[in-house]
Amino acid sequence: MPSTKNGLKFNLALGIYVLCAAIVVGFAGSNFYVLITAGKAANGVQFEAEANLVDKEIKLQLQDLADDQSEISYWDKTVFAFYGREIDMEFVEDEIVNGSWDEAELEHVIVVDQSGNPKVTIFRDQLMDPNDGLENIVANFDLIQRARTKYFANRKARGKGFVSIGDPVWSKNAIYAADYRIVEGQLGMAVAQAIVPDILEVLPDGNPYVLFTFRPLNKFTFAQVRDQLGLNRFSIVAQSEANPELEQIVIGGIANEKIVAVWAATKPSMNIWEKTLPILGSLLAMITIGLGFIGYRYSKVLTRIQVSEARNRFMAEHDALTGLPNRLQFDNELDKIIAKGELDRCAIICTDLDKFKDVNDTYGHQAGDAVIKTVARRISEVVGRKGMAARIGGDEFIILLRDGLDEASVMMLCDTIIDAVCEEVIFDNGSACVGASIGVAWWPDDALTAKTVIRSADQALYRAKELGRGQAVRAAAPNDSPDRRNTIDRRKFV
Repeated sequence: MPSTKNGLKFNLALGIYVLCAAIVVGFAGSNFYVLITAGKAANGVQFEAEANLVDKEIKLQLQDLADDQSEISYWDKTVFAFYGREIDMEFVEDEIVNGSWDEAELEHVIVVDQSGNPKVTIFRDQLMDPNDGLENIVANFDLIQRARTKYFANRKARGKGFVSIGDPVWSKNAIYAADYRIVEGQLGMAVAQAIVPDILEVLPDGNPYVLFTFRPLNKFTFAQVRDQLGLNRFSIVAQSEANPELEQIVIGGIANEKIVAVWAATKPSMNIWEKTLPILGSLLAMITIGLGFIGYRYSKVLTRIQVSEARNRFMAEHDALTGLPNRLQFDNELDKIIAKGELDRCAIICTDLDKFKDVNDTYGHQAGDAVIKTVARRISEVVGRKGMAARIGGDEFIILLRDGLDEASVMMLCDTIIDAVCEEVIFDNGSACVGASIGVAWWPDDALTAKTVIRSADQALYRAKELGRGQAVRAAAPNDSPDRRNTIDRRKFV
């Protein structure tokens, strides 16, 4: 019997040891499993974040090159130079050859005609035989074809020809095609853009001329992008030459010659292990309490940040004195209509107060502020749901109309605004009367871009002031002469 007791004691002791060991192993194993899983997830998230940064920066580099190129391809003078009976070679020398290499670092510049043949070929700062660019055009003809396709999708008839709507690079309807390519053994960025007018010229029907450019990549470019992204060993190479130990994403090239961006990815899992192993034996309760405390503190901080961001967003888009939308919000709304195509037509009304300076000089700036707030409220009430009224500074207001866009309705609205503004404004130490002068322009009738349609309305406003103030004047269409401006006199205050 003693042997049985000793055996039982041994088995219980062994079981306790085994149970303790199992708890330790289970606790350690579960923690190691969590660490391994979290490390893999963190590595994956980090890679996705870095890949997104690389992809955005790569596309931004292409877009910047397209923007540089658009200084030539988006220009009435370029259209005039190439769509005449003969190419204006003096223009080519002065505006394209000079500076294409020294200033823009464009190694290859080729102008392709409607049939796909090179008409102008420039290597660095030398004008070459046009056919010297034929091989590059054939190798990159997919970019030229894509640029043509985007042009046809975005063009609009005007007069006896066609124009491209919106900015060719930065708008939703961008008409350039860009990629990373290897040209004559050099890795770089290639961009093709249709040559289109910016203001007055129009294009004939059919394929447009296309401007093709190539900028080689260099060590400075790599260093600049690497510093911008904060990535180690960043580079852009042919896929066949990529180091398999580095992370990579495909950013361009053709089927048998892919171009990839490579970099040494950050491994947050190593940091997780280094910081977690020393406290692996801490009690679960302490971890739970600690995480709960951190979560509570984080939620409080996040709530404060959200409230602060909401307040800052409102202040960034509204005028502090009147509460009306400011120029930033106005520009964003107009961009949605023109660049993003939310509406086919809209009207811009520029308004400036008459005799407002007299109020400040006579009663002081506090009275002037009271007048501005009252006028802002009246203008906003007149515009109502037809559009947006914004204050852009001082006594200047600008209105974006979405509804009731026929000329009679708009000019009647302008008349109502002038009537409302001219009503007496009463404030603490007196009262004052001010007037209003108005300039009106329609998009796309009077101008095709946000900048030019605002300028047209502003010029009409100055015309109204020249004609005696207190009235509304509409902008002249691009082909109108000054004596054909539609001026409707609604003088209520001079």
